[in-house]
Amino acid sequence: MSDNTPIPLRPEGQTERPERPASAEFAEKQPAAEHRERPAHPELPRAKTAARIVGLYIPLGLVVVEVIVFLAWLPRLPDEIAVHWSGAGVADGFASPILTIVMFPLVGLLMASLFFVTKAADLQAKLSPSRGGDVWGPMNRFLPAVVLCAAVSIFTLGIYTTWLQLDLADGRDLAPNLWAMVVPWPVGIAAGVLGYFAQPKLRVSAEVDADAGTPLEIAATERVAWLGSIGVTKPYLWTMITALVVGAAGFIFVLSLRSSSPVLVACMGAAFGLVLVLSVLSLRFNVRIDERGFEARSFVGWPVLRAAADNVADVSVGEINPLAEFGGWGLRVTVDGRVGIVMRTGEGLRIERRKGRDLVVTLDDAESAAAALATAAKLAQTASPQQASGSAAGGNA
Repeated sequence: MSDNTPIPLRPEGQTERPERPASAEFAEKQPAAEHRERPAHPELPRAKTAARIVGLYIPLGLVVVEVIVFLAWLPRLPDEIAVHWSGAGVADGFASPILTIVMFPLVGLLMASLFFVTKAADLQAKLSPSRGGDVWGPMNRFLPAVVLCAAVSIFTLGIYTTWLQLDLADGRDLAPNLWAMVVPWPVGIAAGVLGYFAQPKLRVSAEVDADAGTPLEIAATERVAWLGSIGVTKPYLWTMITALVVGAAGFIFVLSLRSSSPVLVACMGAAFGLVLVLSVLSLRFNVRIDERGFEARSFVGWPVLRAAADNVADVSVGEINPLAEFGGWGLRVTVDGRVGIVMRTGEGLRIERRKGRDLVVTLDDAESAAAALATAAKLAQTASPQQASGSAAGGNA
């Protein structure tokens, strides 16, 4: 099923691209006036159940098991246990074992709560009057796997480090153990990979009522142009600011620890700097559509996304769900290769290129933009055979 209305741009007689499966982005045109609520995809209930099991039920179950095990081990633990280790596996922080009973399950609950990020996005999408049916994308499969990965890592870390201290007189007697810091993460990653492949591979896009633009009828001396912009919405802006503040606070906290590894500090600093730069670059894009094709340029001049007019195969207008399709907002790349500038849930433009990745952008007045790009693409495709014919005639002469 599809969530958009294609504008066919190929000249008559041109070889068609291979037909895509029913789950592909570009499907047969359905006029907006005849839009009907479609039935749910038969695999969607199974996908939702699998996602809940992987991203919610199993992490919550691990929290319950962790609390039971910690309570059973509590009489065998010293008055103070190790709760922090250096990069070399040397215990350098100690506290009451009660902290372990609270800390690790609390972090596990926090990991499980991330599952509801996709549910919030689904609720927002359902409030849109222009969409029909459910939306399901790669991120609905990926996020539960990430939650499971983190939950299993935290569970393994808590159980393993606590088990090492059973029957010790004092947590400071714990011998250095690098494995305590290494083992949990491969275990968590393996669990996340299994959780990902345990879910069905499914993509369901929302059908929407959207009037597609059509190529404009213009004279030979006329030109087509469309100017617009893609800017952040207030919810996205505040989310971005909150994430950056939390990231900065975490980086400052790591800097304040005397035992912090220089490599860890450098990696966290580089990661935070990269996120900050990309966030600023993606605040606003200026869009221009003319006879050359589509161009979206960051307000600082870079990055730039282009689709040449003669490389455009199809243009469509439809509902875009940033979280379900791209895993978030801003400048994004999906696992299937699509590139998106997505700032909100709602109307947007989808551009299928003959060569290169497909482009997805959220735009106001996307139908006019689609009409302008369809016109430019049609003119470019009409001009190409004429140029080729002229070249051949010149060569024969």
